[in-house]
Amino acid sequence: MSGQVLCRYVFCGAEEDEPSSVLVGPPSTVQMLHHVFPFEGKYHFRIQEASGAGYIWRDLIDENEPLPANHVLLKVLQLSAEPQEYPVYSTQVDAHEYERYRSFFQNDKLQSGNKSKANLNSMWKNIKATSKEQFTKTSAKVWETVEFTAGRYFNSQSGAEKPSAAALQNLSNAGIMCRAIFSESNREHMELLRRLWAGIYGENRPVEWRAIGFSTDEPLTILQNTPSSVWSIHAMAFFAEVHRTACLEMLPARPAYAFAMVGLHLGALLADLLDLPTGRFVEREEVYWHLFEDPIGLLELFCMSFHAYDSFHRQSQGSFQSAMELTKEFICQVLLRGPRNIEELVHHVHQVRSVVLH
Repeated sequence: MSGQVLCRYVFCGAEEDEPSSVLVGPPSTVQMLHHVFPFEGKYHFRIQEASGAGYIWRDLIDENEPLPANHVLLKVLQLSAEPQEYPVYSTQVDAHEYERYRSFFQNDKLQSGNKSKANLNSMWKNIKATSKEQFTKTSAKVWETVEFTAGRYFNSQSGAEKPSAAALQNLSNAGIMCRAIFSESNREHMELLRRLWAGIYGENRPVEWRAIGFSTDEPLTILQNTPSSVWSIHAMAFFAEVHRTACLEMLPARPAYAFAMVGLHLGALLADLLDLPTGRFVEREEVYWHLFEDPIGLLELFCMSFHAYDSFHRQSQGSFQSAMELTKEFICQVLLRGPRNIEELVHHVHQVRSVVLH
């Protein structure tokens, strides 16, 4: 199994406690579960499975057994306080550094003396140069999240808590879509594209992807190289189907920006703010998680943010960067007001939009 699995767990003897969570994978196997489990020692896991009208607890014995998709509930028994050794996977370290390190020691024969030392020095210089660039990019993303969750736009609020089981399920499903790579051979992915076009122009008009703001009539390469593109297309399809009037008002009247490309960027922005691709939302305590207990809560937030972008784009006289920064501020301010449902979301959206516009 290539994706991540959300594992909720309780310890034997403490079944009444609120379950804790850990993300497993890739690979999402029992062995990886042992490796990422956040407590030292040796543990035995039992997984809850449906059985007739109830459920059973099945022992997880095979280290190579893949975990079921999406999310599971586990019961944990500690066998020993001694830590257990598990291998480090390449996906757990910086990919650039790992590949360079492995390539050096697998393909280059080290020579003795100064030549060996020179080779090592050269290797580490290359690694440092690559890592510095990666670290800078990663730090920028982390700092954006820190500013957001610390209350950059408002003072820190009480009432923050971790997402409920219902919110976790919806956020996890969105996270899986965010991590997926768009594929022409995936029927579900292609169906999302079809829904987007049909939602805007109907089934009868010939498809012209440039007409909705793609830079080409063959957008597959763009989608494959854009973060969170599968989820973004899903959100845009929802926007076109549920809020078609607003969508149509934005399309022909705003030729100054590319509707589809903006939607892809906005989807990636929203996903990053909520830590959907990384799965870190599992442990974050926020005031707005209740909104996402509604299966369409996240999609409605996307739609309202996209509509707000349209207004900000006009205000910023056609500047994509300025409009997107205003949209980011808008999203953060709306969420930090703690909407618990879509009705409250609509109320906060109208308030914040007026503030940001003026």
